[in-house]
Amino acid sequence: MAYSMVVLNSIYALIITPYILGVIGEMEYGVYKTISSFSSSLLILDLGIGGTVIRYVAKYRAQNKQERISNFISMIFGETVILILIVAMVCFLMYFTLSSVYSSGLDYSQIELAERLYIILSINLLLHLIENVLYGIISGYNQFVFSNGLKNSRIILRIICTYVFLSMYKSSIALVIIDLGLTVFLITADYVYIKKGLRVTIAVSFKNWEKDVWLESFRYTVLMFLTSVAAQVNSNLDNVVIGIELGASEVAIYSMGLVIFSMFQCLSTGISGVMLPTITNSLSHDPSGRQAKEIIIASGRIQFILLGGVLAGFIIMGKKFIHLWLGSGYDDVYIIVLLLMGPSLLELCVNVCLSVLRAKNMIGFRTMILMVTTLINAFVTVFGVREYGYFAAAIGTGISFLFGSVFVMNIYYYIKLHYNMLEVYGHIFNRTWLCIITSSLISVCLPPGGVSSIDGFLYEGTVFCVIYFVTLMVYGFNRNEKKQVKQVLWRIIK
Repeated sequence: MAYSMVVLNSIYALIITPYILGVIGEMEYGVYKTISSFSSSLLILDLGIGGTVIRYVAKYRAQNKQERISNFISMIFGETVILILIVAMVCFLMYFTLSSVYSSGLDYSQIELAERLYIILSINLLLHLIENVLYGIISGYNQFVFSNGLKNSRIILRIICTYVFLSMYKSSIALVIIDLGLTVFLITADYVYIKKGLRVTIAVSFKNWEKDVWLESFRYTVLMFLTSVAAQVNSNLDNVVIGIELGASEVAIYSMGLVIFSMFQCLSTGISGVMLPTITNSLSHDPSGRQAKEIIIASGRIQFILLGGVLAGFIIMGKKFIHLWLGSGYDDVYIIVLLLMGPSLLELCVNVCLSVLRAKNMIGFRTMILMVTTLINAFVTVFGVREYGYFAAAIGTGISFLFGSVFVMNIYYYIKLHYNMLEVYGHIFNRTWLCIITSSLISVCLPPGGVSSIDGFLYEGTVFCVIYFVTLMVYGFNRNEKKQVKQVLWRIIK
């Protein structure tokens, strides 16, 4: 189900994004992405409350403490109401800064459009706080089939609505209204499922909070908040700075690189994003963490097989793909994507380790490292963009990945979790790296399929995938992985 969501997101990115770009134009799309990044940066104000809900609902379920779940949910909704009022005030104040912040990068008409977009995006942000809590409850109950199925429905509806409404109203305003409507749809569906399916009572409480639960969850929430700050800055800083320093057109080009990179990340988070309840349950039965380590290695192998294959394929065929997808004028996207993909690969292969940290309530150090790497990213981006353009933004993000998420965190995993990360990577890369190299070399040696031909590109891509799959079946997969692949193939054939 998680990977069907990755496929649908990829369809949206590969088909709908160029359609949007063609309908509203590069300049307006740049304004839309700039303000989306600006408003998304305010998501740090959700204090990471969704992650807190997942962690504590999963924890109390593992301990079979249903009454504490009800009390905790009532308390969290009370906090959320207060949070919504605070965020609404911040959004209101930030509205009056738009014209001065973007005065050098956007003209008067673009700033006027940006202000209209910002109002709708701010309303969506407030509703997103509620949806975050509801999603946290469902995920804490390990009901990922429903939650991911609902998200799949959202993407399908988004694709349909974008085609229909954008053809009638050729403006980025239509895009933000569509997203607002879909957020309302998600909240309604989540609420009904929690009430009817999970039979969980949702109430708002401002009193009788359990002091020990509140203090423990508040500490965790603060750490999740700081993590969210770093994540939002790293996700949105590039577009915001590029919009201020360079302009809307450059934001549009850089955003295309981020679209591809986001799809790359989703291949990993499609697995790691649903692992917290599983890891929490594993640690409750095996506090030593040996079972959790096996889960990290097993999921890491799948992640590396997918990510390594995609990275190799993009190195070989990425320029042709970008030319066919976006046309001329977007050649820089290839370099931007490689600057982002390469440094992130090692971290994305072991990001299930983060679920172990969350389950053990040990995210404090990672939060601190994320804050440090965020400052590094900000420094490189802000000062580098003026001299080297959007490439500096990608380099800053890549450096922060390598230093914080790979070098420092792997040392931390060794010291605190007693995981020998060289051993973990050894199990993950075992044989699979050779399959990637072999497939790449064979594909490069084959006759090219044509630079501007879709048929030629599909031919090259198919040949690479077939060779890669064959080498994995012959040499790369272990016995259990071969068994799982054969079971999947048998279900498809049957």
